[in-house]
Amino acid sequence: MTLSRLALTHFRNIATADLQLAPAVNLFCGANGSGKTSLLEAVHMLATGRSFRSRQHQSVIREGQGSLTVFAQLADGTTLGVERARDGKGRIRINRDPAESSSQLATCLPLQIINSDSFAALDGGPSVRRGLLDWTVFHVEHGYAQQWKNYQIALRQRNALLRRGKIDPNQMDIWEQRLAESGARVDSLRREVFEALADAIRTFIDDLPDTPLARVEIAYRRGWSKEKDLHQALRDARDGDLAQGHTRTGPHRADLRFGVGGESAHHILSRGQQKMLVCALRTAMAELVCRRGQKPVFLIDDLPAELDENNQMLFARWVSGCASQVLVTGIDVDATSRPWLQLAPPWNSPQVFHVEHGSISAEPSAAT
Repeated sequence: MTLSRLALTHFRNIATADLQLAPAVNLFCGANGSGKTSLLEAVHMLATGRSFRSRQHQSVIREGQGSLTVFAQLADGTTLGVERARDGKGRIRINRDPAESSSQLATCLPLQIINSDSFAALDGGPSVRRGLLDWTVFHVEHGYAQQWKNYQIALRQRNALLRRGKIDPNQMDIWEQRLAESGARVDSLRREVFEALADAIRTFIDDLPDTPLARVEIAYRRGWSKEKDLHQALRDARDGDLAQGHTRTGPHRADLRFGVGGESAHHILSRGQQKMLVCALRTAMAELVCRRGQKPVFLIDDLPAELDENNQMLFARWVSGCASQVLVTGIDVDATSRPWLQLAPPWNSPQVFHVEHGSISAEPSAAT
């Protein structure tokens, strides 16, 4: 799925913009602070309903304005629209009809992003890595969203009972049984997708030279002991959970681990090697979704950072095999475009946009 048109109003320092995007590569070039990253942020809001730079959407709205809007038309004619206001209100529309939730946006516009925050996949908390796995499972296994919802409902009920202090054993048995059943289904779907994901990551890593990155080990931790089924694990943890007031065992505690020789990967790998591992992870996620017939859009913020030219070209080649479209930012036009010019059509004909003080203009000579 590709974006053919992107329109913004009062988004950070961009007062207004209405862009016709190329179906393959779009480069946004300009000085730091010009508004390049804001364009990627706007697309992210279209796909998720939120910014990737701020939890508070009020900070994203242009100074002095009461609201922002982001609108896009996809190549198949689908339209997406997000409006956020300073008072906390907002609207999400798909084909001009109200959307029930932001997950509907994600279904319409699967998205992968590479930026400075992407390193959190290695050095961040378990919730970051769990979210990456769940994004993949959501797009690969269409029944996953409902299974995860069922698990969350049972989890909230069990936590509510734990917080009361005095437990009704019959009620607790009921919700632990439901939690165990839904949790086992969540874990089964995650594990199946993880195995395919790990294989795909390994395929990309095999393209790289023999460095510590080539020896990365990837493991899935399901969130409870391998020696027990989830129902037994919940029962055994009940007293401790009662003391803590929440459930400490289950798929909501799952994690992915990236290691080298028994140590965490981010302690062993150089910054450039870490970025290539993140690129392999994100591309592998997209590859699995691509196999289901839907190619994600890639947002790439400052590709040259931490990567030499050979690795930039390698990543561009990876992306061209599983992305529907890429939006890339950079300071220098030549350096930003170079990795893509080596690829086969249509990837080697990028549309270039110049960004300056929130104003965006398309390079006339680029194909549109």
